[in-house]
Amino acid sequence: MPFLMSMRFLVWIILALALPMLNSCIDGEEEIFLGADRSARVKAVYRIPSVLLSAEDAQDLRESIQSEVGKEENLRLITNRVEKQNGKRVIILEIETDDVTSLDGTLGQHDPSLKKSKGDKILHAIVGRIMINLDGLSADLTREVDLSPLLDEYLGSKSASMLGDSEFRYTVQIPEPAESSNAHQISNDGRTLKWTHKLIDCREKPIRLMMRTSIPIPWWAYAVVALLLAGIAGAIYLIVRRKSPRHRGAGGMSQH
Repeated sequence: MPFLMSMRFLVWIILALALPMLNSCIDGEEEIFLGADRSARVKAVYRIPSVLLSAEDAQDLRESIQSEVGKEENLRLITNRVEKQNGKRVIILEIETDDVTSLDGTLGQHDPSLKKSKGDKILHAIVGRIMINLDGLSADLTREVDLSPLLDEYLGSKSASMLGDSEFRYTVQIPEPAESSNAHQISNDGRTLKWTHKLIDCREKPIRLMMRTSIPIPWWAYAVVALLLAGIAGAIYLIVRRKSPRHRGAGGMSQH
C-alpha cells in the first residue's frame, strides 16, 4: 500500500512538472503571399511537443502531406519536413501555385468509410476549408479551421490546462488593399492582414478568416486593350478615308 501511494505521488509529480512544459508550446504560424498575377505562396511552421506527436506520427504526417498535396495538379510542394528542436516536432511546409483558385477546396473532405491516421487528421484539421469566390474584379477568400475534434480526441478534458497561451497566427500579404476583412490587425495600407487565435478558444468555435480584395488587372491586359483600340482606330480611319469626297473623286479619275 505505501508503495502504491508513493508511485501515485510520483506520477502526480511528473504530471505537475510536465504541464508547465506543455503550456504555450503548441504554436503555428502561416504566411500567405498573393501575387498580382493571381499566383500564391504559402509558408507554414507548426511546433508541437514531442510528447503529443511521436516520431512515428511526425513521419505519418509528412507522408500525408506528400500524398495529399502532391496529388493536387496545380500545387507545387516546395518544402515538406519535420524536425526535432528543443523537445518539439517542428513541421515546415511551403506550397506554391500559379493560380490562387487552385487552393479552393484543397484536400477536400475525408471519405467517412476510410480509417484516418493521426497524421492525416492533423493535416486536414490545420488546413481546414478554403473557399475562393471570384466576383467581377473582386475576390472573396474564406478559410475555416476546426480544431475541436482534434483537441477533444488527443487532449480530452485537460486541453484547457495543457494549451495555456498556445496560438495559431496567420498573415496574408495581398497586392491591393483589402476591401473588407475580419483581420485582427491591418497594416501596409491595407495590404497586410493578420489574425491571432488562441487554441484554447478553438474548442468553442472554429477559426474563421475572411477577406475581400480587388483583382489586379495584369499588364498584358492593358497591352491587349491598347492593340484592340489601335485596330479599331485604324479601321475607322480607313472607312472615313474611303467615304471622303476627295478619295471618291480620286477613285473616279482613275477609272477614266
